[in-house]
Amino acid sequence: MDVPEAVRNKARLLGAEPWLHGLADLVRDLERAWLIRVGRAYPDATEAYVAQARMADGREAVLKLLIPRDDIAVTNEITVLRLARGDGCAALYAADEPRGALLLE
Repeated sequence: MDVPEAVRNKARLLGAEPWLHGLADLVRDLERAWLIRVGRAYPDATEAYVAQARMADGREAVLKLLIPRDDIAVTNEITVLRLARGDGCAALYAADEPRGALLLE
């Protein structure tokens, strides 16, 4: 799995090595759960693993997996995206807060 160096370094800095080691399994689990196919990772990501995705209906999407940490970044991001409903930002197609996973427009 091609994880950008900045994401790897950030995960190590935050003590999230287990997340790095389980990332491929997490992506496979989300592919099954959300009926998506995950493509290439975006190389410029820094705070999350971010990759191209295609939904079962053919729509393009973006999979974003936030590096686990002790703050409420995941909760805040999901809440803002749900409240915005795609107005002025990417639409949120699906979210799995415990796993820090978002499927975006």
